[in-house]
Amino acid sequence: MEEFKNIHPKQLISDLIPIPVWKIHYSYYTARGNPKEADKYILDNENAWDRMEDQFMDYVEDQNRKHPEKKLSNVKILDSCLMGKVYLKLE
Repeated sequence: MEEFKNIHPKQLISDLIPIPVWKIHYSYYTARGNPKEADKYILDNENAWDRMEDQFMDYVEDQNRKHPEKKLSNVKILDSCLMGKVYLKLE
């Protein structure tokens, strides 16, 4: 990868970078005890299905640590799916 980091942009043939998008649908209780459902999105490899739960729960723990006044509790993943790919165009 060190070699790749140092190439000239004109050496790169591809002009699109595919980025897989995962959707996580989850439920939780707010700091006031109100039940809610929401969606979050993760950019990761197409074969990352076995990492989604850990990544999401790490995110929730991190947010709860950073914002204790908005702490989410009883977080449960209701569904997760690979939505497809978005493409980042290089110029």
